Amino acid sequence: MNTPNSSNRTDNSVVWSPSVDLINSCAMTRFMRHLAEKSFGNFTGFDDLHAWAVGSPEAFWKELLSFLDIVGEGQVERVWGSGEGATPLAREWFPDFKINFSENLLRASDDSVGIISWSEGALRREFSIREVKQASLSIARHLQDLGVKAGDRVFAYLPNIPEAVICSLGAAAIGATWSSSGTDYEIDGLEARASRVLPTVLVATRSYQWRGVQIDVRDTIRHVVQRISSIKHVLLIDYLGKGEDSGESALAGVPCSYYHEVISGKNVAFSYPRFSFSHPLYIMFSSGTTGKPKGIVHGAGGTLLEHRKEHALHADVRPGDRLFYQTSTSWMMWNWLLSGLASQATLVMYDGDPMLEGGFILWRMAEQEQVTHFGTSAAFLGASEKQGVMPKERYALSALRAILSTGSTLYPSQFDYIMNAIKPLWIQSISGGTDIIGCFGLGCPLKPVRRGEVQAKSLGYDVCVYNGLQERVIGEEGELICANPAPSMPVYFLDDPRGESYRAAYFTEYRNVWRHGDFLEEVVGGGLLFLGRSDATLKPAGVRVSTADIYAALHQVSAVQQALAVGYLPHGATSEKIVLFVVLADGVDLNDALSGNIKETLRRSNVFFVPALILQAPGVPKTTNNKMSELSVKRILKGEDPGNRTALANPEVLDFFSTEGVAQVKAVLG
Repeated sequence: MNTPNSSNRTDNSVVWSPSVDLINSCAMTRFMRHLAEKSFGNFTGFDDLHAWAVGSPEAFWKELLSFLDIVGEGQVERVWGSGEGATPLAREWFPDFKINFSENLLRASDDSVGIISWSEGALRREFSIREVKQASLSIARHLQDLGVKAGDRVFAYLPNIPEAVICSLGAAAIGATWSSSGTDYEIDGLEARASRVLPTVLVATRSYQWRGVQIDVRDTIRHVVQRISSIKHVLLIDYLGKGEDSGESALAGVPCSYYHEVISGKNVAFSYPRFSFSHPLYIMFSSGTTGKPKGIVHGAGGTLLEHRKEHALHADVRPGDRLFYQTSTSWMMWNWLLSGLASQATLVMYDGDPMLEGGFILWRMAEQEQVTHFGTSAAFLGASEKQGVMPKERYALSALRAILSTGSTLYPSQFDYIMNAIKPLWIQSISGGTDIIGCFGLGCPLKPVRRGEVQAKSLGYDVCVYNGLQERVIGEEGELICANPAPSMPVYFLDDPRGESYRAAYFTEYRNVWRHGDFLEEVVGGGLLFLGRSDATLKPAGVRVSTADIYAALHQVSAVQQALAVGYLPHGATSEKIVLFVVLADGVDLNDALSGNIKETLRRSNVFFVPALILQAPGVPKTTNNKMSELSVKRILKGEDPGNRTALANPEVLDFFSTEGVAQVKAVLG
């Protein structure tokens, strides 16, 4: 089978190289020195280190735990417990070692800055580590007073604000399990998640602000409280400072307390209890676009160890750095950002429309707050480029050392946009998933950045590409595989006592290795090309085509704001056709000239990218994490149910595909 190769996809020229100072001073190099001093080998670079880590997993994870100075009690000699787990790669990690997640995150100097927050409703706020610690311990004590015990669950309905971090740390301090949803979720989606968590306490905001409008969500909270009988108490937060923290002593018959009253007392004396390394820390949810969202339970130790590794070694986050990620509390990148406290970095948070001030508000924030690591998505960078946002024309961004991007594929041309419109710097294109609450591929301070590529595999993860014969390949497209266990793999799934759903999610096709469901190519030199979901791969004329390649090529067509490509098999046909839906700039309509331009642009990349039909759409379905749901549309065109609408941020757009979209496709293609 022929497939478009990487030479057709991108010019992979070097756009950034690490300085000698960075190479010599970064934690990755210091870790290699640590290993050499302990006679594990002399490593010449990252590839040597990665090969050793994969080949000697017990030594690697044990030495990493020591090097990163994870605080706990007990022994670390046994990396894995005895006995089989729920899946072929399941392990009980460090069974003789206990930790407290919050204790590990709040070790910086009390006087250092813990959180800086910008938002539409309360533009700038700053919290020292001392304030974060005392507030979180007040929350911990309050939860204990409410009868919350280790293993009980706390569910939050909150914007991306410091109070969310503080309450999460308070829950973790007493061993409660935290799950959160952003205010981008509405009643059905919120209930779908909270009803599976079965929380004892609901933490919620009474209102939030979006594009200058204050939105009251008390009716949504009442609905959830009425429908979920496990909720025994509601903790309300008024972060907008409108003086609303008075009134209800109960909500839908459930007692209420108020955040500002809980944290306003004296300093709380608290001794952090320690729990097993695999103690449930978070309940996360997959996008759910292909059905019921997976309720994924992640352990405290695995989450902490993985995030510390990614921050300190891969991203070069150092004490005193300022780490920003554009996220909501629904997305795993919020949990990833929170863990930045363990590296003694200041968290920089933003809640609101990121395109305010003509698309410059986040860059103004980065300049004013001296952000060192700016995390965002390819979608935001793409929208900024389309609007002609040139941050370097307004801001020097002198403190900024790295830009991180995830959520969708960072196209090769977007590397150029970053270098030309923002500043020349380290571009960390990262990719992973909620499933591992971390990354399979991410940055590396020892290697150059090549245009269009993810720099490196994650240390300790045996990431590879399988072809159709289940052979490891380089320079070919195939399935993303992880062939070894890793501590941030789920502890278990909700409602899955025998691990059947867990095994079905990752181990059905290849029994003893993790199939993630992404389409990947490993290039010579170790770089990675993430090519979209493998279940969304197109096969026109039997040739495998990645939708990510099509979207990357379309980035050159300024009139196309968004695009979605799906495969459609006409009645009686034996070969799939590509149908391309495009969302166009305001005032632009699809005509023969624009259709011709789109086809010619795609043809210049690869003849198999050219769609059989192009249709204009009012929008494309996206999850709340800003990922396109191609499968929803593909199912509609096949006459099937599109799947879980509550997983989408804009389920209303499915109405177009279910009516006009499917009618036009069948009328033209049959």
